[in-house]
Amino acid sequence: MRRLACALSAVLAAVGTTIVLPSAPATAAATPYVFEVENMSLTNFATDTVSHTWNGTSVDTVTYARGVAGQTSIAGKAFNGADGTYDLITRYNGKTANGVTYKLSVNSVPVDTWATSQRYGTDYTDPKNIDTRTSSKVQLKAGDTIELTATSAGEVPRIDRITIQPYVGPPTSTLTINSPNTTLNDGFNWGKDRALGMTFYPGNPMMGHEPEWWRLKNATHPAVEPGYWGAYTNRESYYNRDISHQSDGAHALGLDAETLSMLKTFAADADDPGQNGWPLWAHSSSGAMYYIDGTGFRELPSPFNLMTKAYKQYQWTGNADWINDPALSAYYDSTMGQFLTNHEVVWNDANPAAEQPVSRKQAGEYTATFFEFPNENLVSAADSLGYQYQSMLAYSEILKAKGDNANSVKWADRAQRVRAQFEANWWDASNNRYMRGKDAAGTGYSSWGHEASFLMMLTGLGDHGSRTSSYLDFIAANDDALNVEATSYLPEMYYQYNRSDEGWAWLKKLMTGKNTYPEISFLAVSSTVDGMMGVQPDAPHDKVATVSRLTSETPWVEIDHLKVGDNDLKLKHTGTTASTLTNNSGGTVSWEAQFYGAPATITVNGTAQTPQTRSLYGKTVSYVTVPVAAGASVTASTGPAAGDTTAPTAPTNLTSSSVTSNSVDLKWTASTDDVGVTGYNVYRGTTLVGSSTGTSFTATGLSAATPYTFTVKAVDAAGNLSGAGNTLSVTTAATGGSGQTVDLSDLAWSNARSDFGTVQKNKSIDGNPIRLNGTAYAKGIGTHANSTVT
Repeated sequence: MRRLACALSAVLAAVGTTIVLPSAPATAAATPYVFEVENMSLTNFATDTVSHTWNGTSVDTVTYARGVAGQTSIAGKAFNGADGTYDLITRYNGKTANGVTYKLSVNSVPVDTWATSQRYGTDYTDPKNIDTRTSSKVQLKAGDTIELTATSAGEVPRIDRITIQPYVGPPTSTLTINSPNTTLNDGFNWGKDRALGMTFYPGNPMMGHEPEWWRLKNATHPAVEPGYWGAYTNRESYYNRDISHQSDGAHALGLDAETLSMLKTFAADADDPGQNGWPLWAHSSSGAMYYIDGTGFRELPSPFNLMTKAYKQYQWTGNADWINDPALSAYYDSTMGQFLTNHEVVWNDANPAAEQPVSRKQAGEYTATFFEFPNENLVSAADSLGYQYQSMLAYSEILKAKGDNANSVKWADRAQRVRAQFEANWWDASNNRYMRGKDAAGTGYSSWGHEASFLMMLTGLGDHGSRTSSYLDFIAANDDALNVEATSYLPEMYYQYNRSDEGWAWLKKLMTGKNTYPEISFLAVSSTVDGMMGVQPDAPHDKVATVSRLTSETPWVEIDHLKVGDNDLKLKHTGTTASTLTNNSGGTVSWEAQFYGAPATITVNGTAQTPQTRSLYGKTVSYVTVPVAAGASVTASTGPAAGDTTAPTAPTNLTSSSVTSNSVDLKWTASTDDVGVTGYNVYRGTTLVGSSTGTSFTATGLSAATPYTFTVKAVDAAGNLSGAGNTLSVTTAATGGSGQTVDLSDLAWSNARSDFGTVQKNKSIDGNPIRLNGTAYAKGIGTHANSTVT
């Protein structure tokens, strides 16, 4: 998503002004009920008709109830609708932060209060100064008096209307998680609830705060369409990159209709005048072009990414609309046809050596990569080529689903030639890593370049062998210098290559950081389902594959009510050696139960079977395929721990050493188990703070001169958890009081977030030396507007 951020603040004194709405006779109205304030019973209000203009053109005419600066004004009316629960949406005009404070009451009982925020229109005639406030879940019955009081601190109150509509609330989801890891459970549920709250549902209190002029001037898009936020939350919009990435999590939460609506909207852009096959970069919640990012903001991976994720939704849902919808179908053909041609791709199926399969950025387009601030003028980038590769694989499957087998094979072959071309021509032997991009002269760049440097791994490019392994190490050495949007891709990438410790480490950071950027909440869900639980859907063929990527910190996980096509499924992994799939409802589903490695047998409900093997992103998985009928539950396991039900003994002799003001070194005596201990969970009080495969652990992030208690539990490969050993009480050391100084960048932060980029230690947010007024500093924290560091 394009990054535009600024920090603005205003401190304004308040002068009391109140607006009171006395009751008045009401007539019956159809829902939603609209109280035009000028028709309410008014105290200290006059009426004022205003023509809102933009660039000299009227876009809206409003009759306001106009209060008096520095005074109190009141408007009231009796509600004569049906008894029920309602959202009350007040539309008003205000420019000054805290210039007016509003209070909404029912029968003199306050139900909501708020103040005007800083707006940036010129004056009250500017539609940028129109705002709304949703007072949610208000109980009303016929005859209740609704009263609005405005207390002015100097600004003139102007109120347009109060819309009273039945309360709907955010959508709900039956998807649940259960595990002994409270960080995982809490983070998953936070992501679930926040993502559901970011849908464009009636009465969503997040909606209606953005400047009105662009909405009012586009009469062809008058109403909100199905969708969810895919942008900064202060932008009522969705971006094609964001929505594509959020779509897997959205499916898990039941937001299929919203995703289909938005991706169809993007697909329909491609044949609009001047688009030349490009979807728009962003749309408003009403489906109109979003005003900040218009037709000129184009990143080459985005059309391929959108197509890839649209096909993934077909795999999740089995809904043939993802294949046959006219707008989507035309978009797939266009993207694989004229769009590639326009970007210098030339195929030669008879003589592949003579073809040019790499799409190249054209003049006037923004970037060749999803990294929006490259130092070089790249014309081709590895992440773009990776998404091109994935979209070609998707197109092959789309054609197969339509019965065009000959062209399906042709596009599958072309896709593999793209991957082979990358392998042959994008390896920098001198630095032992892949190139992330090339400029017009053909010069390749293999230095660190954010999304351009790691998304090619997510899209499956690379040899899936020693080169890939080495390159993933390169990513791991540099992945802490990414903004929050970029980091949201890391858990799924690491999990994909069975680097589960790194996958969980990044997923845990997303879950505990709880950044407000919408992608984070959706990815908290999808990185658990797709990444940690390894769910691979194939709904069109009534199939699903799974592979466990758990770590010792999370000995078992169960997710319930995950939809794959018409099937409602429950999946439990116990360690990496046992999985249980329950088919809650739907037809019989074919389950491919996968396990990393090459065991001689896989036991299915107590019966040993000889597994087959395949390569999954370069890692060997062994699997059996078993039918799971509706209402049935099947357990597949490998290794001696699969049937283990005996918990380890409790750890003993927990002691501490090296107690500092912010950390404690812990040691204990090993537990025993009939099969074998795989790790230990460390608790501070009742909170799981970490795990260890050995008998020591350092607890960090503690406060000085503070008492803490610690316990340790052992876990085995089957997920059996021991009881707690002895409780250790420790008080951290006091911070020195004799002029001792500590550089902030030497401390471990518990939370660091920024609305732009990623907070950095000892360098600026964009990775350069820290400079202030021309002076460079070796130590410090680099951050940007609207940030918090704890």
